[in-house]
Amino acid sequence: MKITELSPQYSVSPQVSTQDIPELKRLGFDIVVNNRPDGESEDQPSSEEIQSAVESAGLRYVYNPINLGQLSSTEVSVQNELIQSEEKVFAYCRTGTRSSVLWVLARHNDDVSFNQLFAEVAEKGFDLNRCLPAMQPLIK
Repeated sequence: MKITELSPQYSVSPQVSTQDIPELKRLGFDIVVNNRPDGESEDQPSSEEIQSAVESAGLRYVYNPINLGQLSSTEVSVQNELIQSEEKVFAYCRTGTRSSVLWVLARHNDDVSFNQLFAEVAEKGFDLNRCLPAMQPLIK
């Protein structure tokens, strides 16, 4: 499992398995957010499987699936509420990109901060350029 810290309280990664959940607890995460819709690939564990493992470990599970073609302020608001909490959030999707998109959209306040956050995420290995058309309507 490759975890990328975007801020001290928010990290992202590619798809996790149920076996990864104890490590997330050990690392101090409080909330696990699944930003990947069920059924994207045959080898992907279901939301229910991950939720069961997360809750069994004593962590909070949030299912906030993202389809970039239908991205709305609703998904951004859900993620932002979690980011604003005092809890340590771990978010995942297929590659970590969608979870990074949500972080940028939730955290920016104007074009300057959007560009800065966009660049920070790029420096950490996530190229969000292909996501810009979906992000554009949600930039403040």
